Amino acid sequence: AGEDHQRCAMPKMPKVRSDGGNTKAPTPLKKNATVLDKIVYTIRTLRSGPKGSSRAAISKYLQTELEYKNPSAFKLALKKGVSNGTLVQDGQSFRVAVDPIIQAEEEEESLRIDDVKDGCGDKEASVGNKVTVSYTGKLDDGTVFDRSTSFAFLLGGGDVIKGWDRGVVGMKEGGKRKLVVPPKLGYGKRGSKPDIPPNATLHFTITMKKIAE
Repeated sequence: AGEDHQRCAMPKMPKVRSDGGNTKAPTPLKKNATVLDKIVYTIRTLRSGPKGSSRAAISKYLQTELEYKNPSAFKLALKKGVSNGTLVQDGQSFRVAVDPIIQAEEEEESLRIDDVKDGCGDKEASVGNKVTVSYTGKLDDGTVFDRSTSFAFLLGGGDVIKGWDRGVVGMKEGGKRKLVVPPKLGYGKRGSKPDIPPNATLHFTITMKKIAE
């Protein structure tokens, strides 16, 4: 069952992010890089949209990719970055002040969301929630490449492909939603061997089972 989750659950970061095909890679980190340097590097790597990268996504990347685990220093570095003008904060998201703003329409215009069934209750899935879903993933030709009856992940934390982090927001428990995820919000030009070819559009049917704070 663990293997079934790998393609949607935790691909390596280069597979989940969109580089637009013309973006320069972040400058490699120096050995004496500060925490703020690491945060800037992370934001430039994730390229999450016009608002920047969420606090949760930055923290996740620092821990998993840069092996940095100091919540207190991370929090202080974010605050310092905003106060000295290195970072721009928008809600719980951060972007690098000197970098051009990533236009949302470049990535989001082809993400299609179709609510098949409305969920119940007042609680809606939002960034930072741990959600549990069941899903089926198909290619354009109808081939099923992945499915699960129960899969949990942190929404907005970079645990899943961008199409999911954006497309699952707003769902309620019991709700059912179809997503058509373009390659740049899925696995991009590389695909994910052996089941997902390069530049594949992905079709998901997702049912929200549980939303936890």
